[in-house]
Amino acid sequence: MTQLDALKLTDSIRNRLVDFAVDDNFVKSTELSQIARDIWSGPPDQGGLVGDIWVEGAFPSKTSTQTLDTNVSSGEFDADLRDVLDDVSAMPKDRLLYTHQLESIRLTQSYAPGTRPAIVATAGTGAGKTESFLLPILNDLYRNPPTNRRGGTRCIMLYPMNALVNDQTDRLYSWLHAQARVTLFHFTSETPEDHKSASRQGIKPWRPCRMRTRQEARGLESRDGKPVQGGPTPDIIITNYSMLEYMLCRPQDSVFFGPELRAIVLDEAHLYSGTLAAEITLLLRRLLIRCGRDPDDVLQFATSATLGTGDQNELRSFASQVFNKSNQLVHLVVGEAARTELFSESPRSPSQILLL
Repeated sequence: MTQLDALKLTDSIRNRLVDFAVDDNFVKSTELSQIARDIWSGPPDQGGLVGDIWVEGAFPSKTSTQTLDTNVSSGEFDADLRDVLDDVSAMPKDRLLYTHQLESIRLTQSYAPGTRPAIVATAGTGAGKTESFLLPILNDLYRNPPTNRRGGTRCIMLYPMNALVNDQTDRLYSWLHAQARVTLFHFTSETPEDHKSASRQGIKPWRPCRMRTRQEARGLESRDGKPVQGGPTPDIIITNYSMLEYMLCRPQDSVFFGPELRAIVLDEAHLYSGTLAAEITLLLRRLLIRCGRDPDDVLQFATSATLGTGDQNELRSFASQVFNKSNQLVHLVVGEAARTELFSESPRSPSQILLL
């Protein structure tokens, strides 16, 4: 990823905003227009439109002493999945895991069937929050292959908007494109119905791990567009809650719901409050009933960068209601920042400070 140049970006925003303001407040006098431009592009305390840059230190998350390698050695992580993630540089096998990532992996492995937890994972932006649910869920899918390829999808990831669905699909595809053991499917209003529609839209075929069309995901079409019957359904469906509502109502999508469901992810959970939170709660209950699954048999995640800032008892109660689980099965996993001590408590000599 290219590093952000904050100074250059500020200048660009200032110039674009001033151009917009000058155009929106057009005056015939060139001299008056230039005076307005000079004022609006100047310092904020003299009428400028853009304020000063605020710089805030960003501390990394606390790291554990464990890696995927050591997790494989201890029997907590699948060796094949470790190799897949290492080969594509998604998660190098010798990289130290953040403490909240390690805790999530261990929590999902420490509960027997019938007591699967609900995990609320919260960490700052860029602190490995996504990995804190992707790693344990992929590990669970690798370790528990489906007994029936037509028993429905095994994991449903819900996002509040299509842009987030697209981003997460691309990220997960970059992790899994070199394997075909776990498959994924992006399901929104933009997803083509069949092979012809996909070709007409210019959507090229993906690697075998990713299904391209709705008909392929339903098991009614091969990768090259030929009609088939009884093809496998995707292991992971990434969608939004509105589309899930439609899927539960449409007979042609009934194939996605069955006893193979093992995990549900509710990402950006801080956006669900009030009436919407109640609707999501009922939607998840309908989903579980449709799949014939007890809530305690399904691993459930709620993630957010801001959820963990309030009262933890209230947060646990919220997750308990949304996921229909007892409070004892709800766990909070909080990514803590690793504060760097620049100076010791005892004074140092100038020569010692220069060596820091």
